[in-house]
Amino acid sequence: MSDKDKLKMAVCGGGTGGHYYPLVSVINALKKVRELEVLYFTSRGRLDDRYAERDIEDVKKIPLDVKGLKRPLYSPKNAVVLFDHLVTTKMVKKSMIEFSPDLVFSTGGYISFPVVKAASKIGLPIFLHEQNSIPGIANQKLARYAKRVFISFEKSRNYFKNIENDRIILTGNPVREVKKSKKEIYDSLGIDFDKKLVVICGGSQGSDFINGIMNEIYEGMKGDRYFFYHITGYADTKINNYPFVKTKKYDPQLNEYMAAADCVVARGGATTVAELAYYGTPGIIIPWSEATENHQYFNGLILQEMGLGYVILENAVTSGGLLETINRISKNCRPELKNKKEPAETIAGHLLQEE
Repeated sequence: MSDKDKLKMAVCGGGTGGHYYPLVSVINALKKVRELEVLYFTSRGRLDDRYAERDIEDVKKIPLDVKGLKRPLYSPKNAVVLFDHLVTTKMVKKSMIEFSPDLVFSTGGYISFPVVKAASKIGLPIFLHEQNSIPGIANQKLARYAKRVFISFEKSRNYFKNIENDRIILTGNPVREVKKSKKEIYDSLGIDFDKKLVVICGGSQGSDFINGIMNEIYEGMKGDRYFFYHITGYADTKINNYPFVKTKKYDPQLNEYMAAADCVVARGGATTVAELAYYGTPGIIIPWSEATENHQYFNGLILQEMGLGYVILENAVTSGGLLETINRISKNCRPELKNKKEPAETIAGHLLQEE
């Protein structure tokens, strides 16, 4: 394949799974139809920086030291943050000129500020994707530079009032492919098919609250009906050893267990909610109350409105009530899903049309 047939793209997308995995899904969708060369501006030391070279073949990675704005936004400390962004923008601009991408694709997060700003100064086509129902500050501020803004929920359109409506395209949130069957998942856990599989996860960083409330549930169970696959995160956890619980700090293939599960207890991150909706897996969403704009709560409400679970606020969660909800959800038959077009393929199609 000649260089003329090769698509060169510069990308960035936060330091969390919510920004990272949709980006990887779009890259994989593009690679199915075009030869691709990727320059990835990562957040140094964070999830995207740790896994980009493993997940994206032949990627060129440039880690950036970028910090987000302090709250409240008028904090005097933000003067230093903005100055650092200006310095980083100059460095990113130089790297982009050397790489000469055909387009720039960003999935948000504060790292997108210097990357998108640099691309706009060069005059490169810019495309953004917003995962949450309430768009993040970065995407709201940077949308004016974008040729297209892809959104996961129709209600997000209302937050981009300063750009033309035809530049905003509803695509959904890209999800990861499931490569294993339910039997393979059960075999990997060493459990029989008569067990109900419940996945517990508190986001890419874990959740002390969810770990604690689930430990209370485990202490009172015999484990004859359920098997729990519990992602604890990197924080210290006091979960004891139970024969019906497997704990792990992190699992990059967690989506495959979620697809096979009878119930998932999780935070309300955009990727988690999108994958539950796509796989048709019932979920109990316990939003992290400190999430920006309380977006986890609103993400969870969308899943609840689909009839795929419940949203329970932290201050309303009890071990008894949570177990009762797990019992109720796990008894129900999962809905039959119609064949859906994966959002990553939709976004990839638009990028190829616009290059």
